[in-house]
Amino acid sequence: MTESLELTTPADEAGPDQTIGSVTFVGSGPGGLSLLTISGARALSVADLVLVDTDSDLEEVRAMIPAHSTVEVAGVGEVARILGAVAAGQRVVRLGRGDYFSDVDSSGVLAEVLATHGLRINVIPGINRWGAALSFGGVHFGDQCAVLDAMVEVPDIERWPAADTLILRTSGALAAQLASVAAERFGADGETLRMVNMGSTAQVSELLTWREVSASEHSEVYFIVGLGIEDSLRDRYGWFEGKPLFDWRVVTPSTKDPLDALVEELSHYGASTEIVATMSIEPPRTEQAMEKAVRGLVDGRYLWLVFTSPYAVTAIAERLSEYGLDSRALSGIMLAAVGRGTVEALARLGLVPDLVPVVENTTGALANEFPAYDDLIDPLNRVLVPSADVSVEPLLVGLGKLGWEVEEVTAYRTVRAAPPAPEVRDDIKTGMFDAVAFTSATAVRNMIGIAGKPHAATVVAAIGPATAAACKMHGLRVDVVADQPTFESLAEGLAEFADRRRAEQVAAGLPPTKPSQRKRRKRRKVVEADA
Repeated sequence: MTESLELTTPADEAGPDQTIGSVTFVGSGPGGLSLLTISGARALSVADLVLVDTDSDLEEVRAMIPAHSTVEVAGVGEVARILGAVAAGQRVVRLGRGDYFSDVDSSGVLAEVLATHGLRINVIPGINRWGAALSFGGVHFGDQCAVLDAMVEVPDIERWPAADTLILRTSGALAAQLASVAAERFGADGETLRMVNMGSTAQVSELLTWREVSASEHSEVYFIVGLGIEDSLRDRYGWFEGKPLFDWRVVTPSTKDPLDALVEELSHYGASTEIVATMSIEPPRTEQAMEKAVRGLVDGRYLWLVFTSPYAVTAIAERLSEYGLDSRALSGIMLAAVGRGTVEALARLGLVPDLVPVVENTTGALANEFPAYDDLIDPLNRVLVPSADVSVEPLLVGLGKLGWEVEEVTAYRTVRAAPPAPEVRDDIKTGMFDAVAFTSATAVRNMIGIAGKPHAATVVAAIGPATAAACKMHGLRVDVVADQPTFESLAEGLAEFADRRRAEQVAAGLPPTKPSQRKRRKRRKVVEADA
């Protein structure tokens, strides 16, 4: 449901040709954008400008907005940026983590914009932290529920609310002080459900007595007291801790294909994933071929346009934009797409491909399922294939055998990416990641080239036999090979390995640990003799 607060410009104040923009405040979270509502996602899908809280949100949001849209990190001058974009007729979305009225508007941006007369303003609620605490804690409260925010200071006991269920929020440094007051209020042996890293794959929830609570290194800690936290229901609190890959750090090198689906699959099993880009996308060395191809699309030279990657979609969209055109210029052209990411990239432009491989989502499979040219019903026999500087030979040969005249054009180049940050390289080499998930042989070669080999304790998972062979060629032990060459199968295989590993540890009488929690050798100190 969208709460609409519309303060529209009066008709007599707007010129006949004036385009009136709008601003929509969208809540999400807490803890990430995965809890974005359908209404919020819909607002992003039509936005011209999106302002987000942190740099970490940029890439995730880019995948949800149209190709022409801009996403920026909000900062100083945020209100002026919003008002200027609205005055220019743009649809602006201010995306915040949480709910705008109960969580994220501490800066007063919403209030300041609301005070501006003549704006079209919408507010889409997010999931507030208090409701999320109950949900992620698995607590069904009674007739009354109250909240207490003690992030800055712990209030005196007289100011604590009374209710059947009480949710307390504080910082780790104040946790012991809050527990001291709570022990006076509820008794030192009174039980509380304590949660840290709420809503993430590293969430830990446990029942404690107030005398057991101490200061914590976590920046945010939640306590729930009262009805709904009975020990008989404690098994519900383990839905995070009980996942096979709970709190595992997984690194996966990316090439030219997006890995959002793999990240999502791994998160279902409790892992957090860090993507290391091993390939960079660059424009072609010369623009003449692409310019000629785009002119041919506009002039009706081609019957089919075949996209083999999301980057090819972006390259065509950018060239059309340079001519002042958009996706409507492709009207009447049949579209084929390889890969889920490619289909999603087309969807962001409002386009639906006419042909997507069913049996296997590869260029070779597309050639097998492509219709043959028929000179009686097909007005043209030309097919345009914008691709990387690496030829998609099986597709070209297959279409040629079907009677099509295929024109391939270099839409972008793939080059090896720069090395990741020093701390990431160090974590890879020293075994601070629990697992590495390789999705292609190219990813294996590229990651070792820019970041070095993973530590011997790191679990190595490969998406198929060819990828596993590349791992072994570079001296890596392969622990998991996916049954099918899909992200779902790769994540499932890694989860099953983790389950077996944990069962073996328990059977041996050892405490379950992650691969990164091994005992590390102490470095010998070299003592130089006195000169």
